[in-house]
Amino acid sequence: MKYKVVIIGAGYAGILCANRLEKQNQNVEISIISDSLLFQERIRFHEYASGKTGKMVPVENLLRKKIEFLHGKVSKIEPNANFIQLETLNGMSPITYDYLVVATGSSGIRFVSQKENSIQSKEALERFRYSKNPKDINDLCIIGAGLTGIELAAEWKESFPKTRVTLIDRNQFGKSFSQKGKLHLETALETLGVKILDSQMIESISSHQIMFRNKTKETFDTLVNCTGFQSSRMLKESGFLTNEANQIYVDSFLRSKQFSNVFVCGDAAKLEHSTIRMGCVTALPMGAYVADSISNTILGKKISPFSFHFFGRCVALGRKNGLIQFTHGDDSAKEFVIQGKLAAVLKEAVNRFTIFSIKMEKYLPFRFYIWPKGNSEYTENREITEGNQSVAGETQS
Repeated sequence: MKYKVVIIGAGYAGILCANRLEKQNQNVEISIISDSLLFQERIRFHEYASGKTGKMVPVENLLRKKIEFLHGKVSKIEPNANFIQLETLNGMSPITYDYLVVATGSSGIRFVSQKENSIQSKEALERFRYSKNPKDINDLCIIGAGLTGIELAAEWKESFPKTRVTLIDRNQFGKSFSQKGKLHLETALETLGVKILDSQMIESISSHQIMFRNKTKETFDTLVNCTGFQSSRMLKESGFLTNEANQIYVDSFLRSKQFSNVFVCGDAAKLEHSTIRMGCVTALPMGAYVADSISNTILGKKISPFSFHFFGRCVALGRKNGLIQFTHGDDSAKEFVIQGKLAAVLKEAVNRFTIFSIKMEKYLPFRFYIWPKGNSEYTENREITEGNQSVAGETQS
């Protein structure tokens, strides 16, 4: 008997999971579903938004031969009946499964204004690129000074130095970095000419103006929302227990707390009492772990809880500058940092290694990807700010 495994989502977690599972267990039939034919390097979206171009790789080219690729959109999951509703150009069709892997990522945003743009999803990025001529943007305002906001501000200002770029956040800027790291971020952005407005609460947003609670205001002609990630509402609408970001609550084995044959990896997973945050840094380990766990479960072997700890945070500050913030396992900052040109080179190497890892899981006959393991629970009485989930509006959580 062959077990049918369906993976929803062909991002970092989904593709790595599919390739790793297929080559270590011959008792599975794997189908992976995506509404895009092309693999999206989301860690480069700030580069693409700023006019850079990149090579688009077809999803099928990244998959092992025996994996079935289905191009379509999942409209609903029926976890009580073990099937999904798949919407394709030929209409709706049910797809059954023995094991389901939810790797849908986080393409949504927390809305703050009808005037905003987003670079969070492929569709939003394309709308922004094709509706806006960068040369016509004179006053760019970015809401949210997490990793995405910082990288976009630096990349844009380096590419279009005449544009006025303002970075706004409700929190203290760089609060999750060490003093050395925070100072380097501030210096780099100020050198480029980026204006930083932190600890600001938004009162309202009109057509070209942001009003803050302290009665100051900021003008813009283009607004980009980088306040945080949102998973698909489809997960909540399908009956899963989710948080405010539509992430599915999972147990220590990355299984849905309601359905033991549903695994969740990447941005769609919410592991409680953990410092694990959304991002490629956690998506790849989760995808690899889920592949191993499904294989071991089918083989009747014991599985161990997911184990992960952080090592550092990489930030691009344009093409020639960067910051490597070393961290403790729970993502709290150490004092040690690497900065400048060397950090930019290391950041680019990390970006390239992600796609390299996916390709190696495809081509090599053995498991390739490894990750740092350890306890990722919250340290008592210490606050962790998620890198891309810093928010600036009153309505954000």
